[in-house]
Amino acid sequence: MHIAIVSRPGPVLNAYEHFFAAYDVSLIHARSVAELYQKLPDAMISGFVIEIQMMVKTTDTEKELLHTIMEIFPSAKTNWHPEQGFRALYNDSEKSGEENLRAFIRDCGTFTPRALRKKRRHEKKFNVLFWPLDAPPEQAQKAFTLDVSTGGLFVGTCDPPQEGSLIWVALREADDRPFQVRVKWKLPWGKAMRVPGFGGEFVDLEDERAERLEALLTEKNHKAR
Repeated sequence: MHIAIVSRPGPVLNAYEHFFAAYDVSLIHARSVAELYQKLPDAMISGFVIEIQMMVKTTDTEKELLHTIMEIFPSAKTNWHPEQGFRALYNDSEKSGEENLRAFIRDCGTFTPRALRKKRRHEKKFNVLFWPLDAPPEQAQKAFTLDVSTGGLFVGTCDPPQEGSLIWVALREADDRPFQVRVKWKLPWGKAMRVPGFGGEFVDLEDERAERLEALLTEKNHKAR
């Protein structure tokens, strides 16, 4: 299992590597969130760890990237001291010791590994309808987006479709025609205090529609039709 970590190098990183190796976890290290995105666009990871000291140093752009990562992957905020050992913030636990890191590793073990996003997503709130590819639009379920890119989107819903399935997704404020989407992963309701839903990628998105969607996403003051 591979977990990405943003931390200081040297003894700090050595301590993390030693701890995680005991649970058969390989760490993919970066010194910043930006470096992580540059280094790992295609790497399949099951979780994400960031040192609290490194969070303080993040730029505004990196904060956006960090938000994206922590919305998708099991994520832990940590600290290490040579005498006091590890401290970790994970989920809503009131504790902060190594038990949180062990709980984090257990959740990573049940998480379907996936890669970091290649395309920048925008925090756009669209009203969404989605339904199976072989079903009529009358069977559509109502939902909403939290973020969208020309590569894919996250749809907030308590009833996500199966991973790997093909569905139609209509973004009511974006396009009159539905988009064909492949469901890449889903997050059930009640999991890790995160918004339930599914992440999907657009299938065979035409250049004209991709350009129109990108223009809409980058508008600062878009108003719903």
